[in-house]
Amino acid sequence: MAKFQFWLPTLNDLTRKQKRAIDSNDPIFLTGVPGTGKTVVSIYRLLNSDNALLLTYGKLLRKTIEEKINDNSKKIMNIHKWLWDITKTELDTNLNDQNILQTINNLKVSKIKYNQILVDEGQDLSPNSYKLFDAISDEVSVSADEAQMVMDKGDGAKEQDILDILPHLKVYELDEIFRSTYEMYNFARYFVPYNTRANSENLLQRLQRDNSGADKPYVYLLNDLNDTFEVMQDIIDDNPTDNIGILLPSISEVETYTKKLSDDYDVSSYHSGYSDVPEMLHNIIVTTLKSAKGIEFDIVILPQAQNITDKMNEEYFVGATRAKSELHILSIQKEPEIFDKFDKNSYKIINRLEK
Repeated sequence: MAKFQFWLPTLNDLTRKQKRAIDSNDPIFLTGVPGTGKTVVSIYRLLNSDNALLLTYGKLLRKTIEEKINDNSKKIMNIHKWLWDITKTELDTNLNDQNILQTINNLKVSKIKYNQILVDEGQDLSPNSYKLFDAISDEVSVSADEAQMVMDKGDGAKEQDILDILPHLKVYELDEIFRSTYEMYNFARYFVPYNTRANSENLLQRLQRDNSGADKPYVYLLNDLNDTFEVMQDIIDDNPTDNIGILLPSISEVETYTKKLSDDYDVSSYHSGYSDVPEMLHNIIVTTLKSAKGIEFDIVILPQAQNITDKMNEEYFVGATRAKSELHILSIQKEPEIFDKFDKNSYKIINRLEK
């Protein structure tokens, strides 16, 4: 039974730009593509601060950060649960222009005050969230990347929205990828062709120079669901101790895949319907694409790819960029139509369809 392995880079491993962002005496706005170390910077700023709060969009990310730092004195909360516990207000659905002032007053009555609030994955919060944070903290620092916005109906805050509300933030853009190989990132970027930063030629050239030569992502053309599970089992059996993320678009699919795989493996699962994350995480985690935000795995498996649509681009960009060494895309009966817009040389087809 293998456990999920957590790793936090040491300060000596960080770049000069990351260290400057950590050491800045000013509140910061941190941006960059997946794998550039935004969460790492937020963790170290938390460790360097007193009476600080690190807010994460997902509970699974909160759990992994807690495991990384192993310091119970530092406060890390899921954003939605934090606000609900204090004011019984739902962050995204109820935090509108009419009740934002009342919510702020409720927090002040509760005597909630922080020296610093650090917001991770800030693109998936409404603009009004930042008015709230600003009212109860001396400093608010934010990390965000619009290419990873998975908030329903596009109601998340644009990067410029955040800077308009918090104009005093010092901006840092991280431009070195440390998670993905060139082959995996070069594939993933085609999910968000409209995002200039994600498709930066300078970024790609640097990554190709520093971390290339790995296998291209594998796209499997499969006959049915049974064939899908056979391929997944082969991948798991070949990599028994690696962190493996099986990332799915819906809660119901998480339940289905967890039930099937649990017959043969120790599996941890999580989705937004759970009250909290399992106390111990096995190295095989089945979760949704949204809940995987901020997490990294050695190997990522993306089943049900035949159902990808343009509306899911950001979710699959997030999912594909969680992988450090291998990326496997499983599609039943056909190649995903969205791949017509991809460079065919950016992935390798494995055709298992019966002739």
